[in-house]
Amino acid sequence: MRAPQAAPPPSGADLAIVGGGSVAVSFLYQFLLSLDPAARRPLVIRLFEPQPEPGPGGAYQDDLSSNLLNIPAGNMSALADHRLDFVEWLSAQDSEWLRAQGADTIAASEFLPRPLFGAYLRAVYARARDLARALGVTLAHTRSRVRRMAPLPGGGVCIEPDQGESCTARYAALCNGNLPSQAFPALRDAPGYFNSPYPVRALAGGIAPDAAVCIVGTSLSAVDAVAALQQAEHRGPILCVSRNGRLPSVRSPHNRPPESLRQLSRDGAIRLAAKHGGALSVDVIAAALKNEVLALGGSLDTDDVFGLAGNARQALDEEISRSAQAARPWQAVAAATNAAVDQIWHLMPDAQRSRFQSQWRSLWMARRATFPMRNALKLQDLFRTGQLQVGAGYLDSRHDGASGLFHTRVRGACGKTATHSSRYLVNATSFSVDALRTEDPLVSTLLREGHAMPDPHGGLALDYGTGCLKNARGEIQPAISVLGSLASGTYFWTTSMDVNARLARDQARRIAEAMARPALLPA
Repeated sequence: MRAPQAAPPPSGADLAIVGGGSVAVSFLYQFLLSLDPAARRPLVIRLFEPQPEPGPGGAYQDDLSSNLLNIPAGNMSALADHRLDFVEWLSAQDSEWLRAQGADTIAASEFLPRPLFGAYLRAVYARARDLARALGVTLAHTRSRVRRMAPLPGGGVCIEPDQGESCTARYAALCNGNLPSQAFPALRDAPGYFNSPYPVRALAGGIAPDAAVCIVGTSLSAVDAVAALQQAEHRGPILCVSRNGRLPSVRSPHNRPPESLRQLSRDGAIRLAAKHGGALSVDVIAAALKNEVLALGGSLDTDDVFGLAGNARQALDEEISRSAQAARPWQAVAAATNAAVDQIWHLMPDAQRSRFQSQWRSLWMARRATFPMRNALKLQDLFRTGQLQVGAGYLDSRHDGASGLFHTRVRGACGKTATHSSRYLVNATSFSVDALRTEDPLVSTLLREGHAMPDPHGGLALDYGTGCLKNARGEIQPAISVLGSLASGTYFWTTSMDVNARLARDQARRIAEAMARPALLPA
């Protein structure tokens, strides 16, 4: 793909987009699609992204083909109103190139390698460039991070990048990706420590083939790490540990999405809340989920829905067996709630959100966040050979500088503490949504200067209706909107592309409508 000639960076902009990953590109393209082609106003958009090519971001960068999407291709699209855009793009690509990327079959139900979605996002950004040119819109890519953004008294936002001149914009969209994990600050500089499994190519290439590896976490990130080591033909022992020792549920390839949900659709959730005083509790939502599963012809077998407790190997065998044999309606219902998950979360009082976070979030993440059969079979093989072990009762990890080993303590079922030693330690506890603890310069500055405040359930506090930032006094900042993981406290499930694309579309349309009303940039 030929890189476009760089346009001279304007000092002012109508729209500044901070970040250039999947959510930013989705927002950008859907914003351009929301503009009136007949108006042809000379708008200026500045995209701040340090990477040379916007699109993949950290989540969908070039990587091993073992690193699979955990969502079927039919739900992976940058366009909220065109869910098969990714699949259609894939169908138009060279079949030999696709096979070389690890994609033998292209179908909406397939779990494909994540780098393919990164390639698609590059193509979407190219479409955005072409569309901007056709609309008479200037789109300038500034290869820099942003260290500071601040609302201006007369309206608009001041953007200060690390590199280049400051920019004054009418509106800004903060899409700067995931915050690094803060789980093990004391281990940050320890040799052999990986603060994230990604990119898994670097993980697999940086670990000696015969060395012992400890992976802290048993969620989707841990599965990706194990699958990468297996593809790299790692021979040493692999231990995955977490507090609960639960692997994610294996998604059945026989699942079919329900035509509609009765109680947990967007309108259904509002009606359900109206029957309970205008709010939803954890208990009401749980009952509604049961009703949706029964309406789909599913069962409420406890072992199926909640999984087997205890031995992770036996639980995985059971998961594979159930998913290979038939559809699992509870999985289909849980996935279908994505269309209304932000609405449901919004209708929960803060006390109910806190109850969910403390009592149910861990189980929800282990069951709702399913992973594909292909990687489940890889883990099963490693269990059979004895190379892989998964344990519960994780306590802590420390690094011994003298021996170069990591020592991880785990409390067993009988209450006794065992210590496991490994040459490498991988943090697979996921990214952080703790805005207060982050060292990210932009987020820290927003909080320190009072232009933002943390949401108690993660990320930054936002206005639900607009996605706009709230300052330290709780006032809405109409010129700054937020998307992605920093919006998780407001919209909850911001780890799925279908949810993020829908939220990006709504914010894009709102800002495009505002752009249709002429306004002067602040001085």
